[in-house]
Amino acid sequence: MLWEEIRSGEFRKAIENAAGVCAVPIGCMEAHGNHLPVGTDAIEAAAIAKRAAEKESVCVFPTIYFGEKSGAGEFPGTIILSHALLFQLLGEICDEIGRNGFKKIIIVNGHGGNMYMLKNFVRGVLQKRKPYLVFSCDLSIPFPKTFLKYYARKGKKEFPNLTDADLEILQNFVENKYEDGHAGMAETAWIYDICPQWVELSEIDGEKGRSMHQFDALSAAGIYSPFAWMADYPNSYACNADFTMTPTLAAAMTKYSVDALAEKFRLLKTEKISEEYHAQWIEKNQ
Repeated sequence: MLWEEIRSGEFRKAIENAAGVCAVPIGCMEAHGNHLPVGTDAIEAAAIAKRAAEKESVCVFPTIYFGEKSGAGEFPGTIILSHALLFQLLGEICDEIGRNGFKKIIIVNGHGGNMYMLKNFVRGVLQKRKPYLVFSCDLSIPFPKTFLKYYARKGKKEFPNLTDADLEILQNFVENKYEDGHAGMAETAWIYDICPQWVELSEIDGEKGRSMHQFDALSAAGIYSPFAWMADYPNSYACNADFTMTPTLAAAMTKYSVDALAEKFRLLKTEKISEEYHAQWIEKNQ
């Protein structure tokens, strides 16, 4: 169910069908190498959430296209908003979703830079004693090695259209110990399946996706620096391989992520401990 497509008089029934769960896709506007669109994170979060909701019915809120972005302003198309504005936007959106009757809100994140922000936001909601619950989750990323292990468990029956050539692409990636990250094979697969017309495969350049290793010493010491990712991947691309993408491989890797999110939706709809503990927590913190 898409929020914007529900008629006003149908919301009560929609909330019942969703067991009170509303999903909010969020991404970011930033460069993804030269081969993917700047809206990649939001596009993939929205599409995967919508497909997952077809498997396990929840209400999907209109996509938030803006996320945490403190750098990379040198790349055309990047949108940088203040953290204060983003927190206010998330807070007021959740308030409105709650006011309309939903009891559980899950923010579905497609942008790595949002992870810390969303965890902080979810914890901050507690301080305001809201009558609804807020959760966050990141999309399950079908890294080649991860996907191959999943395929080995599920087999051809789960992915009947996946070809031997597709499996060879994945195996080659793993055997060569290539690294997959921002705008890499997994994200390329998602966007190639969702909107192939916006992907330029000929622009994939593994040399530009190699780490510069400028912040390795700090990272190895467990010291977080806000500059580390930007400095190590100055082309806003983190994948040190030239790879091939096919429609069947893209569809299979996307299915992996859709199925994983549908399972999260199913769990949120059926579990009761969050509601019970939330009530106890409110009482203890009066």
